[in-house]
Amino acid sequence: MVKFLHTADWHIGRKLQGLDLLEDQQFVLENLITEMKKINPDFLIIAGDLYDRSVPSKEATKLLQELLVKINIGCNIPIFAISGNHDSRERLAIGEAWFSKHKFYLHTRLEQAFDKISYEDADIYLLPYFEPFEAREYFEDATLTTHNAATKRVIDEIYKNLDTNKTNILVAHTFVSGGLETDSEREISVGTVENVAVEIFDKFDYVALGHLHNPNAIKETRLKYSGSPMAYSFSEASQTKGMRLIEVTKERYSEEFIPLKQKRKLHNISAPYEEVLTKEFQQNYDCKNNYFSMELSGLEGITDPLPRIKEYYPNVLILKQKRNTGIDNEVKLDREMLTKSPLQLIEGFYNEQTGSKLTEGQKQVLVNIIDKVNQDETN
Repeated sequence: MVKFLHTADWHIGRKLQGLDLLEDQQFVLENLITEMKKINPDFLIIAGDLYDRSVPSKEATKLLQELLVKINIGCNIPIFAISGNHDSRERLAIGEAWFSKHKFYLHTRLEQAFDKISYEDADIYLLPYFEPFEAREYFEDATLTTHNAATKRVIDEIYKNLDTNKTNILVAHTFVSGGLETDSEREISVGTVENVAVEIFDKFDYVALGHLHNPNAIKETRLKYSGSPMAYSFSEASQTKGMRLIEVTKERYSEEFIPLKQKRKLHNISAPYEEVLTKEFQQNYDCKNNYFSMELSGLEGITDPLPRIKEYYPNVLILKQKRNTGIDNEVKLDREMLTKSPLQLIEGFYNEQTGSKLTEGQKQVLVNIIDKVNQDETN
């Protein structure tokens, strides 16, 4: 029997409504390490999306490296990991020549999926996220045009050499049919991640999945999403976040969901404006610390409710005005948005989306456009 922890979708470097979450992520993942030490598993599985974007910041890179070193070297826990649709394969693979010497097995290329890794009586297959065109090229098969067809072909190839006397574990980053998305997967998806039929994986003794952030996204016995270790959108506010403890053989299977402590919680509030300002209402929440999305009625005639609200809820990130017509006027609030110039806003957006900075030439073009718009409005 092997005993291991299954986690995924760390998304190091992720932002929530423009707010940097590195401090929150470090807190949660340090708690993961604390719980891991208590459990002392045989190994840890990370099922993709270690980073939130393909060009992570220096701070995000530093944090991930520190966490992996603590787990792998500091705690002497083997790691089995794959790249997800948000990870840069090249950046993750730096150092792979020495990873295996420390029992850190990281697969980032499709062809590596067929290289099983044996651990005691288990064989582990690491299938990184891939696009259908990669399978078409690998198999020289033009018919592999969907994620389902491509994944089935890859898994069928693995099955050809599957040792059915061993406990066979697959790690994959994909959207299995029947899974439930949250806003954060829709916001962060690159392209269309199509459904993959659950029946494709039926010869494995356990399938450790990444991509969907809800740990209960699919109801299968030996095929599970771990979910993300923390909430990355307000649609995840009610979910318990954590990791899975799995013990499995050919004949036996048990699992336990291990909740992780959060530095801050996310709350969705729908209430009258005046009510959220009362002590009676506020005593139900950690108002100074947690993150809030508010849908408030009674804002008619109030020119700028935000400063008053932030006196009590400094981390309100979304404000929705609930109108009698039933139409919501949503304002998404970057904490510094109101103090930034148009050029600064565009620079920030460009950097967040591409990981690069605007050139001086690009800035000058934007300045000219902004000046022209201002002149037109003045005239």
